[in-house]
Amino acid sequence: MQISIMRGKVYLMGAGPGAAELLPAEAVSLLRAAEVVLHDEAVSPEVLELVSASAQVRNVDRLIESEAVSQDKILSLLISAARDGRQVVRLRSVDTLSPEHVAEELEALIQADVDCEVIPIGRQALATAAGKNSAR
Repeated sequence: MQISIMRGKVYLMGAGPGAAELLPAEAVSLLRAAEVVLHDEAVSPEVLELVSASAQVRNVDRLIESEAVSQDKILSLLISAARDGRQVVRLRSVDTLSPEHVAEELEALIQADVDCEVIPIGRQALATAAGKNSAR
């Protein structure tokens, strides 16, 4: 008898400049399909509204503050959800989607043999946001 193992996937992505309409279509689709979303405090409510009502959504900044949770705990949550066969989005505010953060999370996910992908927000979204801000 062969047992099938459900394999989830973790998507690491930035939330863009805050406006949902500036996110690439791929990012919007992933947010709508996600079963688990772990996000930073600075992610805008407008972007979080794209997430399905049935998804588990956790603000990990609040989690860290209220439960003294470390980055290791966040990585553990990502890995656990993916191993449970869930589609997971790790959503960071645009200013914290640094190469160092991405590299740290990618390395941990790869070492845990978790399927993962980085979804870039794209320069077009940032340029559009910059144009909107300069017109004010």
